[in-house]
Amino acid sequence: MAAERTAKERLLNQVWQLYLAGRIDLYFGDESTFSMNPCLPYGWAPKGERVEIFPQRDQKVNLFGIFRPDNFCVTYESKQNINSQFLSNAIDDFCQYVEKPSVLVLDNAPTHRSELFFSQLEQWVKKDVYVFFLPRYSPHLNKAETYWRKAKYEWLKPADYGTFSKFRKKIYHIFSQVGLEYKVAFKELHSST
Repeated sequence: MAAERTAKERLLNQVWQLYLAGRIDLYFGDESTFSMNPCLPYGWAPKGERVEIFPQRDQKVNLFGIFRPDNFCVTYESKQNINSQFLSNAIDDFCQYVEKPSVLVLDNAPTHRSELFFSQLEQWVKKDVYVFFLPRYSPHLNKAETYWRKAKYEWLKPADYGTFSKFRKKIYHIFSQVGLEYKVAFKELHSST
C-alpha cells in the first residue's frame, strides 16, 4: 500500500505540473454537508462531569463541489444525501463546460467507487474529463477539503446561523464569490515542486 501511495502522489505531482504549464485543467471534487448544528472539535468539562450533546435533526445544505486551484468553483446542491446518481448527474453537467483536457481528482468515498459511478467513466473520458482517484486515507491531497474547511470555520460567521434561510443564502454567496471575495492560496501554485 505504501508503494501505491507513493506512485499516486508522484503521478498527482505530474498532473500539477501539466496544470501549471497550462496543458490541462485540474479540478478537485468532494461533497460536504453544511448544518446549523455547531461542530465542536473539542470541549472542556470539570473532572468527573459528563457532558452530553444530543443529536438533532436539522435542515442541511448538501453540496458537491468541483474546485480548480486558481479559485474557480462550481457547486451542485442535493436536497437528499448525496449518492452516486447525483454525482454522476453533476459531473455530466460539469462536462459541458470543459474547454480542454481536465483531470478531476476524487477521494475513495463509496459514492465514487460504485458500479454506477464507474459505468460513467468512459463517457467522461470522451468529453475530456479524466477521473484521478487519490490514494486511500489522503484527504490532505484533495484541495476541495480546504474550501470546505475555510467555508465552515472561517467564512461563515456566527451571525449567519440566525435562520436556515439566512444560513443557506450565505453559503450560496460564499461559493458564488470564490475567486472574488473568498480565495485560497495554494503553495503548489507558487513553487516548482
